[in-house]
Amino acid sequence: MLTTEEAERWTGVGRINIEGSGFCTGALIAEDLVLTAAHCVFHPRSRRMVDPDRIHFLAGWRLGEVAAHRKVRSIMVHRDYDFDSGEAFDRVQRDIAVLELEEPIPVNIARPFAREGRPKIGQPLAVVSYARDRSEAPSIEAPCATLTVRDNAVIMSCEAEFGASGSPVFTYNRGEPKIVSVVSAKAVQNGQRISLGMTLDDGQLQQVITDITRGNAFFEIRAPGAGTINEQLGRGTGGSGLFRSVGN
Repeated sequence: MLTTEEAERWTGVGRINIEGSGFCTGALIAEDLVLTAAHCVFHPRSRRMVDPDRIHFLAGWRLGEVAAHRKVRSIMVHRDYDFDSGEAFDRVQRDIAVLELEEPIPVNIARPFAREGRPKIGQPLAVVSYARDRSEAPSIEAPCATLTVRDNAVIMSCEAEFGASGSPVFTYNRGEPKIVSVVSAKAVQNGQRISLGMTLDDGQLQQVITDITRGNAFFEIRAPGAGTINEQLGRGTGGSGLFRSVGN
C-alpha cells in the first residue's frame, strides 16, 4: 500500500464507485476524462450499461480522504467492444472505456497521465490499483513486466485482484509514468498468475476520446444478456488459462 507521501504522485488514479455494482479503478487522462475498463460500466446481472449518474470517481482516494470527488456525465466504450461476446481474449483487446466527468479536476489537485505506445517484451511495468482486499487505499505493484504482446493484448506478469479492473498500467519514460495499458482480466499461465490488458496504440483510445468529446451517443453500447462477468469471461484459449475479470 502506498504511504501518504508516495500516494501524492498518484492522485490522478482513483476509485470508480458504481452504485449497486461495486467498484473499479481508473486514471485521469485529461482534467475531465477518466480511463478504465469497458466491462466495469456494465451491470454484472442486467448486462446493460450503468447509467452515468450512478458512477462516482474518487481521485486519490486513501483511507477516507479524497483529492477530488466527481460524478460522471457520460460514458463511451470502444466501438467494437461487445460485452456478450463469447471470446474472452477478443474482449480483452477492446476492453476500454472513457468516463467524462461533470466537472474537470484542476491539475494542481490531480494531474492527468500521458500515454505511451505498445510496450516491448520484457519492459518493466507498474500497476496502481484498488482491490477488494485493499479497497480503501491505492497499492502499487512494481516492477512487473510485459511477457508478450499478442494482437492488441498485453500479457503481463503483474498480478491483479477483484476491483483492479481498469487499473492503469504504467511504464516510465525519462522518469515520468505513462499509461500503456489498462488491466482487464487475470489468468494463470503455466502456474504463474498473470494479468491481461489492451494496448493503447493504433489510435484506438484516441477514437474513444473523440467519440465522447463529440457526443457520439450511437457508440454507447447497451448490450442485453444475463449472468455474471466471471461467467461471461469463461475459459480462455491459446494457453492463457482461466480468464477472470477483476472488476465490480
